[in-house]
Amino acid sequence: MTRITIALTALALVTAACAPFSEKDKENLKKACAGAPATLHQRPAELKSFPDAQGIFYVAVQKKGPATVATGFVNKTIGPAHRSYSQALKNAAGYSVTKEEQDVADAEVNFAGHGTSGQVKMVQECKSRTNVTITIRPS
Repeated sequence: MTRITIALTALALVTAACAPFSEKDKENLKKACAGAPATLHQRPAELKSFPDAQGIFYVAVQKKGPATVATGFVNKTIGPAHRSYSQALKNAAGYSVTKEEQDVADAEVNFAGHGTSGQVKMVQECKSRTNVTITIRPS
């Protein structure tokens, strides 16, 4: 085998092993959305000044040790959902985006600010809805 063949084979194996989504995830992008989950009637007080993406609906919020974890959804596909949270954090006074990534069916925006750090994790569950999990930890 040539060095190029070996390198390409290794790259293909690494890429396949690291793919964060499966064929089922890709199928979810095409399926119709079932009824939306029940939402909270008001914005959770635990999120205080955390910037919301436009169109977020919160479903639950809980403490997990020192972290606050809020779950919800947006009626958007993964691309617009990712851009919404990225821009909301970049435009919010005192917050910065420390890392972000988007794949076919999921995206993450890591942040720091106001004495906290954390991540907004988004997974597109169906054709037009993306689930959102916000984890906020004290810095």
